[in-house]
Amino acid sequence: MRKTIKNLLTNLDYGILNGDNIDYEIERISYDTRTVKSSDLFICLKGAGFDSHSLIDDIIKKGVKVIIVDKDSVYLKDCTFDKDILVIGVDNSRKALAIVSSNYFDNPAKKLKVIGITGTKGKTTTAFMIRNILKEAGHKVGMIGTIGIFYENEHIETHNTTPESYILQEYFSKMLDKGIEYVVMEVSSQSLKHYRVYGIDFYFAIWTNIMPEHIGENEHDDYNDYLNSKLKMFDQCENALINACTDNHDEVILRIEKAKVKLYEKKINRHFNLRIPGSHNEENASLAYEFGKAIGLDDKTICKALEETVVPGRIEEVYSDDDFKVIVDFSYEGNGAEKLFDTLKNVNHGRIVAVFGCGGNRSKDRRYAMGEVCGKMADFIVLTADNSRFEKTRDIIKDIESTLKKYKRENDLENGYIIREDRREAIEYAIKNRKKGDVICVMGKGHEPYMEMEGKMVRFLDREVILEIINKEKGLA
Repeated sequence: MRKTIKNLLTNLDYGILNGDNIDYEIERISYDTRTVKSSDLFICLKGAGFDSHSLIDDIIKKGVKVIIVDKDSVYLKDCTFDKDILVIGVDNSRKALAIVSSNYFDNPAKKLKVIGITGTKGKTTTAFMIRNILKEAGHKVGMIGTIGIFYENEHIETHNTTPESYILQEYFSKMLDKGIEYVVMEVSSQSLKHYRVYGIDFYFAIWTNIMPEHIGENEHDDYNDYLNSKLKMFDQCENALINACTDNHDEVILRIEKAKVKLYEKKINRHFNLRIPGSHNEENASLAYEFGKAIGLDDKTICKALEETVVPGRIEEVYSDDDFKVIVDFSYEGNGAEKLFDTLKNVNHGRIVAVFGCGGNRSKDRRYAMGEVCGKMADFIVLTADNSRFEKTRDIIKDIESTLKKYKRENDLENGYIIREDRREAIEYAIKNRKKGDVICVMGKGHEPYMEMEGKMVRFLDREVILEIINKEKGLA
């Protein structure tokens, strides 16, 4: 798909730093130095650990003729450009990527009703519920979020809750081609902070809640940075729906009033016959219900859709018989773990066996909280690896133990914990050493199909591993 630079720069504030041929045609937009081609427009981005402005000379050596840069980048002073290289300077190249990508795909988001959901907890479940409501009402719906991109019969795995702006616009375009009317998407604080959703006019912006999480290395500097990043969504929406049963909702309302958009509030939690248990899911369902009412749907349609909703990796029952059951859940910090255990204690009477670790290169507060909550509420624990990233799994486990040891003793097989660093071995231990009535909770990864270890992504889906182990035990493998 060939596009002229002039057309791609529509609605973008820019300056020409070198060259003059804005009628030049390009084939693609690229922002990855590893895959850029000579026919591409390349947009330099500064990330947490890498700044592609540092490789401008290498990009040009690959034959690239058009580059968009942050005009104040320190790397520009060391660059010399031939006259046939068009260099476009902008205040923020991430904003530029969003605008140029939208132009490249002929602004598909403007032809869709995009529903954005932000908050610390509940985004994924609420998104699935709203998608079901819209489908039950007869609409064609796409969805973008933690579990991937869905439309028609397509399911594309993603690595971020909210993909980069170019990928968003690409899939908006593909959805339009399939006749999609609505897109329900999870909007992360990182995507708002780094302008991945910049320029999207949301039909509805939905607020679930906020808690002091995602603060630390490679995330947010502090709580205010986290809160203000999320609030940005209400500057670019037509309608806003907030959960007014949560802390800090007043700050959200103030932002909405300044933006002068129509406000809807959820002030009570209703009861539904949900397939996913838990009071927190009743809260998510109540928020989805209010959305359905706001767009004029009847109770029968809304309630039927809510009661049929299931969400991969959210209190997902992978196996169950008369002796034991195994569930997977995405809870990876204290608050989520507490809600999970509260829910299970209300519907089960056997032991709760928790298999979990914590992610590396993330706030250590999560580890301490998981040790505290699981120590108090689980009957037996198998500590193991999660996405250790560039940390040693054993070091992460030691941090968890620092709070866990107040409640549990290592190698106490009755009411303690053991360590199995290999996640498959940990799951297998819990299954093979089960007692009648056990509920084995494999926590932290939920739907995630990969383990991230030492810079590598290795296929590992808890659900698959659990079933492989059980089928082998039963002679079915």
